[in-house]
Amino acid sequence: MSKKQPLGYEASVERLNEIVRLLDAEETSLEDSISLYSEGIEIAEKCVKDLSKAQTRILELRKRSDGVFEQLEFDEE
Repeated sequence: MSKKQPLGYEASVERLNEIVRLLDAEETSLEDSISLYSEGIEIAEKCVKDLSKAQTRILELRKRSDGVFEQLEFDEE
């Protein structure tokens, strides 16, 4: 996968679903299964990084008592 164009988040999730289907298929060879598994791990790690980056960009707007809105960093709780 590292030689291919990086996938966006949605395309990565689609590819992970495809990998799961292929791994579940009886006709997938052991060698192909190992390769697919490795690709899936790489994609899953990229998705986690992408979600983490997105989370840090999310801001919450809150209206203060004086009527002014302020931006707060995303709270994990």
